[in-house]
Amino acid sequence: EAIRPSTVTMEPKMVRKMLTPDQYKLYKLIWERFIASQMAAAVLDTVTVEMENSGHIFKAGGQSLKFNGYMVLYDNQDDLDDEHEDMAKLPQVNEGEKFDTAEIDIKQHFTEPPSRYTEASLIKFLEENGIGRPSTYAPIISIIISRDYVRRDGKLLVGTELGEITTCFMKKNFPEIVDYEFTASMESNLDAIENSETTIVDVIGDFYKNFASQLESVSAVTPEKPSVKIPLPESEYDCPKCGKKMVYKTGRFGKFLACPDYPACKSTVAVDKEGNPIKPKQQTVELADFKCELCGGDVVIRNGRYGTFYACKNYPTCKFTKQKYTAIGVPCPKCGEEMVARHAREKVVFYSCKSYPKCDFSTWDRPLAEKCPDCGQLLYYRKTRKSVMCKTSGCGYKREEEMTEEF
Repeated sequence: EAIRPSTVTMEPKMVRKMLTPDQYKLYKLIWERFIASQMAAAVLDTVTVEMENSGHIFKAGGQSLKFNGYMVLYDNQDDLDDEHEDMAKLPQVNEGEKFDTAEIDIKQHFTEPPSRYTEASLIKFLEENGIGRPSTYAPIISIIISRDYVRRDGKLLVGTELGEITTCFMKKNFPEIVDYEFTASMESNLDAIENSETTIVDVIGDFYKNFASQLESVSAVTPEKPSVKIPLPESEYDCPKCGKKMVYKTGRFGKFLACPDYPACKSTVAVDKEGNPIKPKQQTVELADFKCELCGGDVVIRNGRYGTFYACKNYPTCKFTKQKYTAIGVPCPKCGEEMVARHAREKVVFYSCKSYPKCDFSTWDRPLAEKCPDCGQLLYYRKTRKSVMCKTSGCGYKREEEMTEEF
């Protein structure tokens, strides 16, 4: 909200070759708006023509540009927030002049409700009513969308049934809080606190006196926590388990289809942005080269949060699992067994003894088959420092070397 060019003589066309297209557009926008704010206003001649025909008066309005002013900066009229864009240009006319009818175009207009807010028009409304400030406009819009008070329909913000019910409840029980002037006055109080004209204790204290009484009166009418059941929109898709028409629900991961007979039927289906069901991908099952140690059934290879692992194909009857690891061809320095590469959280690789937990040796650094030339012990490769080092106490051998991780 306070970005200004450091040098106004640096015109956009002078720096265009040094900027990306997006950077140039942003710089041009900031530069033009700042320069325009320092220039004189444009002067427009507004003309209204009244024409009489058979005792009926017809009016036409138009305008012409008398002085460019700040408008000389802009390449086209689309860049301007012109208040008179709905007025057309009229030809030169004189008083008493007669006109011939070229054509008659009959149109019927009906009264229409005000257009829905877009994000831009909502911000303009907040500015005009003194609600919020530039740093709070984005959080206001994100909150009303995330709480499902409104939903996006293209560029429009459409109120949901939950939003309408919440608004009616607040207007009925807390009319002063949802009043436009309350929010605007609160902004003034915050400025007064910043300027040391009052304190936060006084502001909150004055507010809470009335709010506490309102809260008690509402609690007396509705002693229990009020709950409102919003009817769920029904879809055209049948439940794959019970055949009932599924409904749209919203969870922590977005919208999905669910059976209306929950919890008796817990069938759910993921949907795309248009609300159409997403077919699950057919995963090919890869068999392992050994049998289940518990039931003797086939073992398959699966992927989990800790990487690839083995699981019995008879799950959940048999819950045998075993992490899949890769041998690295290095003996364990503690027991002599083979070292393997395993996966931790976020699929981070670490190295441990194959006989874990019998042998608890493990390390984040990759053990190497190469021996330390100074002490003859195991060498390790540390990826974060791109170096090979000996971790034996008292031996400081180290060399810089970049190796390719194979696991």
